Amino acid sequence: MRKILGLALPLFAVLGMTAVAAPSASAAQCGWYTEGRTGYHKHCGGTFILVKARWDTGFTYNTCQGPWSTIPFYPDGDHVQTGAWYVKTPPRVLTDVGGNKFCSASQPQD
Repeated sequence: MRKILGLALPLFAVLGMTAVAAPSASAAQCGWYTEGRTGYHKHCGGTFILVKARWDTGFTYNTCQGPWSTIPFYPDGDHVQTGAWYVKTPPRVLTDVGGNKFCSASQPQD
């Protein structure tokens, strides 16, 4: 195995390849970002949070986001979501019999 790796690493260097790909700039950031017409909100924390999202029509709604997760906000026909951000109101979080926490289907709206 060592001999194979010893041969493969110089080959990677010659071909300009790397063994591990670096994440894209948008995937590495926390908060709101877009890729094409799809928006994303990445939560870089260990708690459940409430996130407010806005459509290009001005309509807003709240959704729960779990720890260390990324939510995709897909376009709907001609309309796209233009932003999502943390709000201070705590989300409704449920706990199952095994002690696992998850977001409730309904969330506080302001």
